[in-house]
Order: sequence, then C-alpha cells, then structure tokens
Amino acid sequence: MITAPVAVRSRPVDSSSIQTSSASKSSGRGGADGAGEITTASEHAAVKRVYAAIGVDCDPDRAAYPDRLTWRGVEALPRLFDLHDIKWTFNVRADTQIRDYCGSASYCYERFAKLWDAARGHGSAVGWHVHYFDRDGRQDTSERCIEENIELGAEALEFPDIVHMGWTFQSEFSVKCLARVGVRIDYSPLPRMRFGGNGGVDAYDWSSFAYRPSVWHGVRMIPAYTFRHALLRRRFSTERVMLTTTTSPLLYRSLLRDFLHTGADFFVSYFHADELVPALGDWRDRLYAFKNLSTNLERFRAMAARQGYEVVFVNVRELAEILFGERRSRHA
Repeated sequence: MITAPVAVRSRPVDSSSIQTSSASKSSGRGGADGAGEITTASEHAAVKRVYAAIGVDCDPDRAAYPDRLTWRGVEALPRLFDLHDIKWTFNVRADTQIRDYCGSASYCYERFAKLWDAARGHGSAVGWHVHYFDRDGRQDTSERCIEENIELGAEALEFPDIVHMGWTFQSEFSVKCLARVGVRIDYSPLPRMRFGGNGGVDAYDWSSFAYRPSVWHGVRMIPAYTFRHALLRRRFSTERVMLTTTTSPLLYRSLLRDFLHTGADFFVSYFHADELVPALGDWRDRLYAFKNLSTNLERFRAMAARQGYEVVFVNVRELAEILFGERRSRHA
C-alpha cells in the first residue's frame, strides 16, 4: 500500500492566475510545452473557475495487441486540436515493451515527432506513459523491472517532467526512481481505488490516497476524479470508479454531476488514444468514441456554467503550477 509522506491542501485558485487557451494564442506568448502566462490583475474577479486537465495515454491499439502494435489511435490525435479552447497532456509510451516490439523505446516519440511539436505549439504538454511488462506481457513490478523501464524510457523521451503511469500503478520505490530521472508531476492517482488485477495486468492500489494534491519524494501528485456509482460498483467490484473522458455521455454525466457537487476547483481526467477510433476490438468499441469526448467536455462547460463556474482547460504542467505554485493571491 502506498502512503504519502507530504500532503498539500488544495486551495481556491486566483481566477487571474492563468490564461485560457484562446488568450495564450492571441498573445502569441507561451512557455515551453504551452505553459500558461501568469497575469497581474483579476479581470474577472467574480468568476469562479474550475481548472480542468485532460490527459491522453498514447498507447498502441488494443485491438491488434499482442500479435502486433498498431497506432490508429495515435494517428487520430490531431482531431483533438479541432476542439475549441482545450489543452491536452499527451503521455507518450516509452518502455521495454515498445523497445521489444518496435526496436527502440523512443519509437512512438520519434515516429510521431511532428504531432508532439504541434501539440506544444497548440499549448498542450507532452509527458510520459510507462508500463511495467515482463517478457510474457504480464505486469512486473519488481524493483529490477521498474528501474530498467524508468531508465530506458526517461532517456528515450529526453527526460520528461510529467508522467501518467500504465495501469496507474505507483509505489514508493517507483516514485523515488521517477524523481531521480527528473519527473516532477504525476497525475496517476485514483483516490480510494484499488484493484488486484485481471489477466496478469492492471493491478494498483490508491486506497489510502485522498482527493487532494500531495508531494511524494519531490514529485507533485495530482489525482484524477473518482466517484461512487451503484451500478458500476457492482460491475467492477470497486468502491469508487473512474471513467475515461471518452465514455458514453449517459454515464459520464453522472461523474460530472458528482464532481460539481463537491465544489472542488480542479478536475483531472484522461483517456486512451485508441478510444477515439475506436480500436479496442471488443464491447468497449461501443462505449468509447471521439464524439463522446466532445459531448462530455461541452456538457462539462454547460453544467458548470449553470452553477456559476467557468471551466478553464489547462495542461497538467499548468495545473501543477496552479495547485502548488506560490502565485496564488488567496489561501484557504
């Protein structure tokens, strides 16, 4: 079980602390990987803001795996830039499995280099997605496997500062290793969720993690939103559930409604690239779609507006600056 050595309380965010995507574009000034520009005056002091970060795990398609790796989902990612005023965080796969299938751990990073450059120019961020597989395609969380994958993947992606873990797995040992290679932000945590795995993969334990940003060994840990749902709880045998952002709007609406009742000022969600096509090869092709993603994000804006909130979509690096930075003008 994971325990967090340091906790940082989420506080109200100054509504002027970061620009929206459209503001960044009009000014023509932005930091590396689209870091938002900090303003000096509150132009909309009365507006309550919710800062939302949406991540994309850039895995190969599950429909063709394990026979071969195909990338239809990643090839479809440019469609995301057509969605208005939304920044993304793209988590590029780099680990020993990518090396073994493709000849290099940096295969996805190099093959789609123009896409990642376009993402940075758009104001989005590029991070890292790493899985701990053994040679037989099973999850391997031994220290040897963790160290090998982290050292290999970090070098392949030129030492990224953002990570979103495969199966969201994390441990004290892996966090320390990630910090050692320069990772400073992890948005893998799924508060109060735990799963023992299925088919030799997908095991994780966030049962002790609260819905609050924390710092572990120098890494800023930002949780995704999880919620209780009676039907889904029975289906997945977990107390709480997390829905990817491409899930059917009929289900995702329940998550959004639950989130807005909390009064929280930040929201994190993610999805897998192959859910856009979709290219999962089973019943999930009917559950996930690009159209669902678009509908869910527009509904989020509309539901929040009815409660007096403006949703500002930022990348995860910007969100970390908001949640942990010292530029806030108000404190809890």
